[in-house]
Amino acid sequence: METKHDESKEMSKYTGSCHCGAVRFQVEADLREGASRCNCTICTKTAMTGRIVKPNAFTLVAGEESLGTYEWAAKISKRFFCRQCGIH
Repeated sequence: METKHDESKEMSKYTGSCHCGAVRFQVEADLREGASRCNCTICTKTAMTGRIVKPNAFTLVAGEESLGTYEWAAKISKRFFCRQCGIH
C-alpha cells in the first residue's frame, strides 16, 4: 500500500503574546497536524501544550529586550520567558 504525502497543507498565521503583552509573536502553522505535550518538569507543571515550527515560520514582533532564558542540566535546551510576567 502506498501512502501519499499531502502537499496542500493549509498554513495559517497566528499571533500570540505573553500575559502582559511585552513579548508578541506571529507564527505560521498547520494546526490540523495537532500539538504535543513535552514531558520536561517545566511543561509538566504548567500543563503546556505546544507545536514545534521551523525558525522561518516564527517572527518575534516585539519584546526581544523583555526575553529571559532558562537552561538546565547539559544546557542542550533553552526556554525563553517574559521577564515582566514570567510566561514562557
